Amino acid sequence: MLNDSRIDIYDYLYGLIHGVVSDNVYRMGEPTENTTSDTEDGFIVINVGNINDDSEFSCEAHAQVRCFIVAYVPKKTKGRLNSDKYRFFEEGIKNAIKEEIANGTNENYYIMDDGIISMEDDETTQKGNQYHIFVKSFIVGIDNIQ
Repeated sequence: MLNDSRIDIYDYLYGLIHGVVSDNVYRMGEPTENTTSDTEDGFIVINVGNINDDSEFSCEAHAQVRCFIVAYVPKKTKGRLNSDKYRFFEEGIKNAIKEEIANGTNENYYIMDDGIISMEDDETTQKGNQYHIFVKSFIVGIDNIQ
């Protein structure tokens, strides 16, 4: 039977990123209040998309879900890119994903390496703080064979 709890997927991804790339990691959306650390050091938001069930039989459950890890990198004065901080987030997220692909730490979830794409943009949070954002998109596979 397929464990379709999105919270478990959030927990899986949180475990890959929290304390490795940043201690400021949030699930499902950006926080309504930014801490001093969020504003100065940046933060990460994890989003999990729709779960697509590819199962044929109830005892062999296979599914996929597109996930996003969004790094909010604080801007320098006058809106300039903090390239050192940006690079730290970008490389940290990429390396955490590559490490998980290579070693697989979870028996039910895995990341597919051929589905990794990224983008960047500018973002202003609800509190008016400005960030450059880096978005990493990838597929998490779910296997639950009984």
